[in-house]
Amino acid sequence: MNIKLFVKIIAVFTALTIAATLTACRKDDGLGRIFKYDISANPTTLDPQQASEPNSNTIIANMFTGLVEIAQDGSVQKGAAEDYSVSKDGLTYDFKIRRDIYWIDGGGFEKQCTANDFVFGFWRLFLPETEAPHARDYFCIKNSCAVNEGSITDIGKLGVKAKSDFELEITLEYPNPRFLSMLAEPPAMPCCEEYFKNAQGRYGLSAECTPSNGAFYLRSWTFDPYSITDTNNLILGKNTKNAESRTICPSGLNFFIEDAEDHIPDFKNGDVSCIAVSNNEKPLIKGSYSVYEFNNITCGLVFNSNFALFKNENFKKSLCMLTDRGAIMNALPEYEKAEGVVPKQVSIDGKSYRETNGAAAIPEYNVKAATDLFSSISSQLDKTLLTGAKVIVPDTAAQTAVSYAMQEWQRELGFYCTVKVLSENEYAKALREGDFDIAVLELSGKYNSPSAYLEQFTRSSSENYTHFYNAEFEEYLNKAEEAASSAESAALYLKAEQTLIDHNAFYPLYYKNEYFFTSKKGEDIIYNPFSKTVNFALAKLHK
Repeated sequence: MNIKLFVKIIAVFTALTIAATLTACRKDDGLGRIFKYDISANPTTLDPQQASEPNSNTIIANMFTGLVEIAQDGSVQKGAAEDYSVSKDGLTYDFKIRRDIYWIDGGGFEKQCTANDFVFGFWRLFLPETEAPHARDYFCIKNSCAVNEGSITDIGKLGVKAKSDFELEITLEYPNPRFLSMLAEPPAMPCCEEYFKNAQGRYGLSAECTPSNGAFYLRSWTFDPYSITDTNNLILGKNTKNAESRTICPSGLNFFIEDAEDHIPDFKNGDVSCIAVSNNEKPLIKGSYSVYEFNNITCGLVFNSNFALFKNENFKKSLCMLTDRGAIMNALPEYEKAEGVVPKQVSIDGKSYRETNGAAAIPEYNVKAATDLFSSISSQLDKTLLTGAKVIVPDTAAQTAVSYAMQEWQRELGFYCTVKVLSENEYAKALREGDFDIAVLELSGKYNSPSAYLEQFTRSSSENYTHFYNAEFEEYLNKAEEAASSAESAALYLKAEQTLIDHNAFYPLYYKNEYFFTSKKGEDIIYNPFSKTVNFALAKLHK
């Protein structure tokens, strides 16, 4: 037997008692199974207020329950809140908390989850010492920014209040059309103050110091970076206390910490239950599987503002107009021509953003207009820089796309570039360090909103790799996020998106899909293509 498979089987059977759920006489309802999934790195923390990467967030999604949850179709549904209401001005949210949600851990801790846990969770989110990476996303909450800056130190002044043990009120500084769905994300998870203080600085860093108010609790967390036996994993068991009042289908979960190159072989071998892959990885998976498609990535050209030639807007514009998207799509038939910066998967208030707004105005291939424009600015350019610009790409599809553009740039403008195809880690490093002049950027969002894609071009974003700044763009974006209605918000996002394109900050080329594969016998495994999290609470696996 394959040693990796043997170790994984031992890990599952030694961690979870499953005899009662696997009896031969039981009807095959798909319940009580153990689901297995590969994650690519050891989670940095399971503290929802501090977590910032998909590996952590996937575990958190299965261990914590927020006020609301996101359903498979992307809609908001009730979570720890059994009911809620929103004031007409969009500033006050009132929640009635369920009385049957409990905190537990593997050491015997058990306590009812109350409104006070949500108050403390938000307080921790904004405290400066927490250094929460996503605190600013929730600055719409009254006085939250002041708490984060340290000028308010009284928890009673934060716009999150427990009116009773099971009544919670959240007051905003300004309306936020996305606020309700934000309450399903890790930063908005509750935190039991008693448990947090007893953890003595180790909260979320081990199985002994991480509680659960969700579907599963953490039984064990094993990670040794020098291990050669593939025993690094996190084993979760069903939160049987919460299962008394809500449906939790699996008996447990096993998350294996595996290198990325092992994920597809593990899925094909049946070692794990599901897998998410991109366009270029999809052909590697052949067989009878269920597959879900998500149009959630936009690939396009970005220009590093630190490169002297790109300080001239018209030079960048001439390059864009010499990029033949039609020819590129003919060479990449498995991809779809981009209609804007924001891809088709994104919605606002349950409605497709792209269908609501239509396609953005993207400059199309026009040799005469491009060469005329270049001629008009030629005297302003440093001709010595027309040779040797460095282009980085993440895969062969991007290489194909940029090669078509480079041929035109060279022939019509005398602009010569060198292209480098980099590994995932090398590519990310080059972007962070600004070690490029032009890049084919894979633009993805961490949550379902146009702002998740557009905010990466704001001056304060750590992902603004090209150092782009435009005051009008940021004003449109800020107004969109504070708009009183979804329709107004969508219109303002389109203005922000169009400004990016008009100023050549991002030239959309094509959409890149993501695919989520599961066994044909599996069902109701919920994958979020934005946060990259997998929720197994309702998952079933038939024999």
